[in-house]
Amino acid sequence: MMSPRMSLATTTFGTASLLFGLSGLPAHASSLELNRLDRGHRILIQRGLQLSARVYGINAESRPNDDEFWTDWQASNFTAIDVGGWTPRLEADRENVRWVTWRSNKQDPTQSFSDSFFASGQGQTLVGWQYKDEQDIGDPTELKALETWIKHHRPLLPNTLLYTNQHGDERFGGSGSYEDASLRRYLRRVQPDMLMQDTYPYGVWNDLGNQGGRPAQLLYAMVRYRKFALAGHDGSGRKPIPYGLWVQAFRGSSAIGTWSRFPSESELRQQQFSALTLGYKFISAYTYNGNRSFGTWESPFFSRPLGKGPTPAFRQIAEINRQSLNLGPTLVRLLSTDIRIVPGPPALSDLITPKIPLWNPQADPYMTRLEAQNLGTIYGGRRGDVLVGYFKPLLESFDGPAKNQHYFMLTNGLAGKRHSIEQTRQKLTVEFDFGDSGITGLQRLSRETGNVEAIQAGWTEEVAPGLISRFVSLGDRKYRLTLVLDGGTGDLFKFDTGAPFVGQATGSPTSLTSTPVEGKPQKPIRDQPNGRQP
Repeated sequence: MMSPRMSLATTTFGTASLLFGLSGLPAHASSLELNRLDRGHRILIQRGLQLSARVYGINAESRPNDDEFWTDWQASNFTAIDVGGWTPRLEADRENVRWVTWRSNKQDPTQSFSDSFFASGQGQTLVGWQYKDEQDIGDPTELKALETWIKHHRPLLPNTLLYTNQHGDERFGGSGSYEDASLRRYLRRVQPDMLMQDTYPYGVWNDLGNQGGRPAQLLYAMVRYRKFALAGHDGSGRKPIPYGLWVQAFRGSSAIGTWSRFPSESELRQQQFSALTLGYKFISAYTYNGNRSFGTWESPFFSRPLGKGPTPAFRQIAEINRQSLNLGPTLVRLLSTDIRIVPGPPALSDLITPKIPLWNPQADPYMTRLEAQNLGTIYGGRRGDVLVGYFKPLLESFDGPAKNQHYFMLTNGLAGKRHSIEQTRQKLTVEFDFGDSGITGLQRLSRETGNVEAIQAGWTEEVAPGLISRFVSLGDRKYRLTLVLDGGTGDLFKFDTGAPFVGQATGSPTSLTSTPVEGKPQKPIRDQPNGRQP
């Protein structure tokens, strides 16, 4: 399967630099320690979790003064505008909008940007540079061009992620989709700052790879690219690099395929929170406001052209982004160590599903039981998948003198083609045996507030009328967490050892219940040290 996106027209660009700032980082992480990390993770720690979206018409003459467009853009909680192969026209107060490009110069990769571009300082707001799209990274000529491009621009753009994008599932064709050997060679020679892929599972081939609520082809691609990124440029695993993906926010058709429907609310969440659970730190939505210049790709987020008239789906993605960004300061400082699944019943999609290891008590130091119950009627009430992602701090110093702290994310993998997050809720039952560890509870980073919550015996949270999450003592240092999660949604936890929660201010965590902040935090236009507003 090919992506609906194509590389846009090539032009030129050139030189200036932004000194890499370390302001706002945890006090325990020195510059020397941060230098032990790869460049991609250093940039993400400074820039924050990235949620970009492909935006069309950004260079229209009227765009800089289009208040309706910019008001909606800020309310969307996306962090950066992906402009494709262009450079955005951002005058006056719009000059600090963060952006991503796919620019290239086929004749001379070193001239993909002009000297005037670097002199203007606009490179300081360039978050990511995806060179072309889905090119053949197995082609020696292309590899040489990529080496030339990245070596030339890396010192000129020290605060910009430099990478390419390929189709994630090599089994189903698609431009730029190649076997493992080609990916290894590409990583070793080009050494991108991040590994990026796209796989769009919803409504293609009559949803063949999306049966029973499991987007099997998407999970396969996510697991595959996670594996290569964690192995790093040299394949040893000693210095992992970040990984990102494009998620589906469109329907439409062209000569390369047909995607017959928009993702539902539960599927929009399923894509994003599954990616976070697997350790993804850069998520790009295709598309924000549709595109009729290539095929007939439509966006679910607006009822009028060029991003006007927000729909219910717009409000849904804005909330998904808001909750994701509340987890961002921690997630960019963690490294994925394992991914497990408690699967729903077998489905046709199992024929192409990745071999995600099954969860069992040996996967976790304290978790002894994990079960799920479908709280709705979708799929005849049969349970859906539960994903369990395990993490550790990228640097031990991120949580002070504490060692070997365990983080985990529990994600309800259930979603439906036309179903809301309420219709796809599941109740997770999780039991723990803390033994002689001295641990008596958990900590959770709230998606609603961005605050760390203490979860001790007696903790309750009303998710909806009559649906209560709770944490109870079973005696003999054993505990049970009953967690109600909306469809496609995940929660991030750590064991409450007394160590600080990575990426969060030190101090006493809130306890028992969480109180959402007034309104939704809108994503800042300017960079903030932790990806948060001041």
